[in-house]
Amino acid sequence: MGILLSKGAYTQGVDENNEPITIEGKSIYIHGTDIELTSVYARIEFVAHADGTTISVTFKTYLDHAHYLSGDCVHTDIHVSGFDFAILESEEQSLAVALQYSILKFEDLGYSAIIV
Repeated sequence: MGILLSKGAYTQGVDENNEPITIEGKSIYIHGTDIELTSVYARIEFVAHADGTTISVTFKTYLDHAHYLSGDCVHTDIHVSGFDFAILESEEQSLAVALQYSILKFEDLGYSAIIV
């Protein structure tokens, strides 16, 4: 399983004065170029820490699943390489939970993300 990342959708929000604003979704570019990608396939690795409530996630991006299978990474302008999450006591440290928390983080960064 991996995560399909694409340009985030426009969303509505409010500024510091509580005025409505439109937030543009983030695009994904090949690092150092002006080549915009429609989407990328992100494959995560995670560490379930011994405390039972923390997960660390790192990821690599590929043009698609076929490029993942051939080991051909693509370097993008996504400016983070990983996340740390404190999960709820009712959750278990698992791939499913790591993927769900990663989806939320990618969406917070302005991308659209789905598990594929």
